[in-house]
Amino acid sequence: MLSKEDNDLLTRVGPGTLMGTMLRQYWIPVLFSSEVMADGTPERLRIMGEDLLAFRASDGRVGILAENCPHRGASLYFGRNEESGLRCIYHGWKFDTEGHCVDMPNEPPESNFADKVRIKAYPCIEKAGTIWTYMGMERPAPPLPALEWLDLPESHSRGSKRVQYSNWVQAMEGDIDQSHLSFTHSSLRVPEVSPGERPTVQQVAAFDKHPRFEVVDQPCGYTVGATRSTPDPDVSYTRITQWLMPFHTMTGVTGFNPVRGWRAWVPIDDFNTVVIGISFHPLTPLAELNRDGGAGGGQGARPGGTRGGVANISDDMKEPKTSKPFGAWRPLPTIENDFFQDRALQKNETFTGIREFWAQDAAPQLSMGFIFQRQYEHLGTTDRAIIQARRHLLNAAKTLSSDGASPPGVWNPEWYQVRSGGKFHGADEWWFAATEQDRKAIAGTNPDCSV
Repeated sequence: MLSKEDNDLLTRVGPGTLMGTMLRQYWIPVLFSSEVMADGTPERLRIMGEDLLAFRASDGRVGILAENCPHRGASLYFGRNEESGLRCIYHGWKFDTEGHCVDMPNEPPESNFADKVRIKAYPCIEKAGTIWTYMGMERPAPPLPALEWLDLPESHSRGSKRVQYSNWVQAMEGDIDQSHLSFTHSSLRVPEVSPGERPTVQQVAAFDKHPRFEVVDQPCGYTVGATRSTPDPDVSYTRITQWLMPFHTMTGVTGFNPVRGWRAWVPIDDFNTVVIGISFHPLTPLAELNRDGGAGGGQGARPGGTRGGVANISDDMKEPKTSKPFGAWRPLPTIENDFFQDRALQKNETFTGIREFWAQDAAPQLSMGFIFQRQYEHLGTTDRAIIQARRHLLNAAKTLSSDGASPPGVWNPEWYQVRSGGKFHGADEWWFAATEQDRKAIAGTNPDCSV
C-alpha cells in the first residue's frame, strides 16, 4: 500500500506537480502522422492537464502550441492554417511551429509588438509514422528512446489509441500485472493438454493460476518474469514483460515469428489516459503477414490479436469522431454501460463475459474510480511488479525535485532496446538466463515464442 501523500504524488501530473515535472523530462508520443495534414484542421490535444493544439504547416513541419491565443485567449483551433503558420480568427495574429508571432495585422506597420510575443510551443519529432513532443526543461532536448519499432519502415507497424477514463497509473498497472491473465482474459472451455503435446499459453495459465514472479531491475525500468508450471514437471513456462520509464510497456508475446507490441500510457490529466499502442514485426511488412495468414500462420502473428501485437479497440466500438482531444479514439464500452457485459457469456464461455479484450482490463480498473486510494490496498506476492514500478516513479520524481538529477533513461536511448516474450524452459533453469538473447532488440532477428 501507499500513503495518501505518496498516492497523490504518484497520480497528480499537472504543471508544477512533482510527478508531472518528472514525466515532462521524457519525450511523449501524442499523435500518428496521419492525424495532421499540411494546412489542414488543427488537432486538439490535452497532455498532463495542458490544453494544446497540433498542426502541420505548409512546409510539412508539425507544431504543438498552447491552444489559447496569447492576445485575448481565443482558441486557435478555429484558426486558419495557412502559409506555414496558424492564424487566430479573432484578430489575425499568426504563429509558426516554434511559437513565434510572425504576423500581427491589427497593429500599425511600424509596431514591433509581434517580436515581443510568443505562444507556448513544445519541440516535436516525427518518426515511424508517429509524432512525439517534449514538454521538459532540457535544451537541447534529449534524444528519443531507441524503441525498436521507431527504426523500422512504417509498413512494418500499425498503431491504435484509446482513451481510458481513469488515472494513468491505474491504467498502466494492468499491463504489468501478469496474475490477472489466469482470470480476466481466460476462457471457461480450455481444452486439456493431450499426452506428449506442448500446452498453449492459455492451457498453461489454466493449469497454474499462481505464477511465481521475479522482478529484475534494469537501468531504466525492469523485466518481469512470470513463471508457471506445466503438465510436464520438467518444463516451466515464463512470460516476460518489460516496463520502461516512465510509461512504456511491452507484454509477453507468443507464436512462431510473432508480431510484437508496445504501449505508452500517457496522462491526459489526473483522471484520464490515452493509451497509444504499436503492433510491429521486426522483419516483414504487416500487409504481407495478413495476406499470408500471419507469420508462421499462428494467431500470435495477427496485428491487434490477444497473443501478439496490441489488442486494439474495434472500429465498431468507437464513439463517432469529435474535435475534442483524442476525439477519434473514445470507446463505446464504458463503466456507464457495464462494458456491454454479457452474463450468459460469463456463465458459459469466458471469465468476464466482456467481449472486447481491452475492455476486460478497463472494466475492473474503472470500477476503482478515477484514482484509487492505494492506502486501502492489500498487496500480495504477485503484485511485485506493481510495487516496483511505483518505487521507480516516486524515487525519480523525488530525486529530480531534491537535486535536479535527470530521471533514468532520459539521456540513454539505448536502454530502451529490449523485447518482451515467452519461453518454455527447464524447470530447474533460471528464466532470466534462458531468455538473455530473446530479450535483446537485435535488428534482423525475431526470436521464436512458439507455444
